[in-house]
Amino acid sequence: MSSSDKNKGIIKQTPLIELLNKKVDLKKKLIQLKKSHKEPKLQEELVEAIAEIDEFLTKHRIQK
Repeated sequence: MSSSDKNKGIIKQTPLIELLNKKVDLKKKLIQLKKSHKEPKLQEELVEAIAEIDEFLTKHRIQK
């Protein structure tokens, strides 16, 4: 099994919803921090975490 096969797969409904809810929570925190102009390092971490979730979702198929 190659490394690219390990990074791909199928994501089912419940984990998908949990992952999307986490992404929404991270975005809400990021928006609040940007509005208050506080903690730029934390803002960067949130942006990276959101990007990781997006990348994960693009590599996996969604099962209905």
